[in-house]
Order: sequence, then structure tokens, then C-alpha cells
Amino acid sequence: MILKVKAHPKSKKRMLKKISQTEVEVWVHEMPVAGKANRAIIELLSEELEIPKSCINLKSGSASKQKTFEIKGNPKMPRDLFG
Repeated sequence: MILKVKAHPKSKKRMLKKISQTEVEVWVHEMPVAGKANRAIIELLSEELEIPKSCINLKSGSASKQKTFEIKGNPKMPRDLFG
């Protein structure tokens, strides 16, 4: 599964918001320095989808707010996130 993510680093909140079936917005506390925000996004996706972090791979956008992640395995799809 390919998931497009719009990242909001340096945020006061930490959350996910569904945009469409394959797109989400993610807010994380970490700054976009040395990959900290990317790691925080992977951690949050891992928690929400209930899959190991090793099943989430950043495919593109490592230095951009628009990112593409590949999700491997069989993630749990929370209704409020993916409907």
C-alpha cells in the first residue's frame, strides 16, 4: 500500500488526519532536522496502523512536507482514519 503524507513538523499536537483513502496529514512535535520528524511520522503511523516500524518505508520526500510511504504487511485500518 502506498500512503501519501503531508507533514507538519514542529507542531504542538501529535495526530493523524485522513484526507482520502491514500492520503493523510500528520502533525509531530519533532523538528525536521537529521530525520527526526521522519522517524516520528513512522512511529506514529506504526502506532495507528498497529504494525512494526520496519513495515513502513519512506519512498520519497525525505526533505519535503509531501512524503510517500510504502506500507508492507497487513496494517489494521482504523475506521476513523481510513474509513
